Amino acid sequence: MKKKLMVLFVITMFFMMANVFSISNASDQTFAIVNGTPIFASEFNSIFSSILEQYKQNFSISEQTEDEINKLKNVVLDKKIESLLLKEEIKNQKIRVSKKEIQNVINDIKKRYKDENEFKTIELEKESLSMAEFERRLNEEIEVKKLVDRFVIANLVPPTEAEIKDVYDKAIVIAKSKKINLSSDNDSIIVYIANALKIASGEHVKLRQIFINCPKGSTNLQVKKVQNKIEFIKKELQKKTFAEVARLFSEDFDSKQRSGDVGIIAKGVLPSTIDNIIFSMKVGDYNKEPVKTDIGYIFFKVEGKFASKDVTFNDVKNDIAEILYQNKLQKAYSEYVNNLKSKANIKINKIW
Repeated sequence: MKKKLMVLFVITMFFMMANVFSISNASDQTFAIVNGTPIFASEFNSIFSSILEQYKQNFSISEQTEDEINKLKNVVLDKKIESLLLKEEIKNQKIRVSKKEIQNVINDIKKRYKDENEFKTIELEKESLSMAEFERRLNEEIEVKKLVDRFVIANLVPPTEAEIKDVYDKAIVIAKSKKINLSSDNDSIIVYIANALKIASGEHVKLRQIFINCPKGSTNLQVKKVQNKIEFIKKELQKKTFAEVARLFSEDFDSKQRSGDVGIIAKGVLPSTIDNIIFSMKVGDYNKEPVKTDIGYIFFKVEGKFASKDVTFNDVKNDIAEILYQNKLQKAYSEYVNNLKSKANIKINKIW
């Protein structure tokens, strides 16, 4: 379940952030046609190459098999079809976004950075975007949000406390390694929550990280550049706070936006080599030499430690409610998109 969600997250984030235009040539293969609009091979390959790069950063080499890559290609093509249908529906529903709405989002984004220059460096220059292009991306994201709010979220009923308690009761039994018969649509969610409860009751650390990308297969020149950056970061850590160095130099896009904050991590979640290091460190410590992984090098800083404890219903009620709500939302959104597909004229010419 976690792996599938990560794949969808990588793809969804790309389609939310990217605005890919391509000019086809006479020999360009057509992978699909959506209500008369073609998806060319050149356009797909441009999109897929960026997604594949992010995919490789999130999954080990052993998981990057030809079969998994082909599955990813099919999902990406499906998401591109979905993207075109959403754009058509936005036009049909006459959804508009005002300049003020875009500016409000930009203002919220700027609050993540210490000044205007840092905002431009990270949000614009990193992807070679002009401010106009950045605003166009935001406009498209807000349009989709408005569409989903109006036709999906508006009709969604939050889980009741009785539903939440029922899931908790079943999950806590599984978490204590007791067998239970499951037969509802929420089986996988109950097992997921049970594993989360088991982890939540154990030891935890509050963690920050600085990630330096260096996947397996990197050339000698690339490895040398990485080693130089590691030495540079070591020196910066002697002059600046860990959070500041993470915000400026970490290559993990997600945690970088939060100055390296990866939240509270339970014992047993991360690989044992990392687990042993971070749970042996004292609060305030960071590893002076980065941990080498399949995808790169990582400095960790422990900012808090929490002992194991019992997890009550009230402790996790809101979290379970959110999980159940998001599951309902995902199903409702899928039904909405499938309804758009059923009404559309779609021809798929390429399946991997």
